[in-house]
Amino acid sequence: MTDVPFGVLLSGGLDSSLVASITARYLAGTKAAKQWGAQLHSFCVGLEGSPDLKAAREVADYMGTVHHEFHFTVQDGIDAIEDVIYHIETYDVTTIRASTPMFLMSRKIKSLGVKMVISGEGSDEIFGGYLYFHKAPNKDEFHRETCRKIKAFHQYDCLRANKATSAWGLEARVPFLDKEFINANMSIDPEAKMIKKDEGRIEKWVLRRAFDDKEHPYLPKHIL
Repeated sequence: MTDVPFGVLLSGGLDSSLVASITARYLAGTKAAKQWGAQLHSFCVGLEGSPDLKAAREVADYMGTVHHEFHFTVQDGIDAIEDVIYHIETYDVTTIRASTPMFLMSRKIKSLGVKMVISGEGSDEIFGGYLYFHKAPNKDEFHRETCRKIKAFHQYDCLRANKATSAWGLEARVPFLDKEFINANMSIDPEAKMIKKDEGRIEKWVLRRAFDDKEHPYLPKHIL
């Protein structure tokens, strides 16, 4: 996996939690585990008392990771905006807003000696996880929109995952954007990915079902 100290970014949502859970299982018994210890380190950031921090803590406790929780204030975010824009090279408001906590957290992660983190970006795009996907009138439109999101990914979330971390010499790796994984996922019939609440299918249903292991659960049931 890696020969340097690494960890996972954990927001407590489905994507980062699954990545963290899979990584934790894979880590046991590997060369990296013998070098750096079998316990995976997880990292999250947020405003004091934010629900994301609580959710991440719950998942970390469930998996038994060494969890690091970082806090920032609104003023910290405001003070960092100029540097964030410089490093991610965009004035897109949504991207700047999403990149600022990542930028602040990356500095603290690097100060711990960690050189690489695994992140959950890409899942919403390839599985149609955004809320508006439930409005897709048919599977062709659903698939067309996922393709559009993937093609534009380098303009938005990739900037956050890549440049907000590399600003501090931290490398982010994104398993959901592995080319083979994307090719396999995009070959699935879009009908299987569509949100159909009358059938009990919520967003990212394919992903949820793939890891619904009742004997050896990856995540708490209410998260999966």
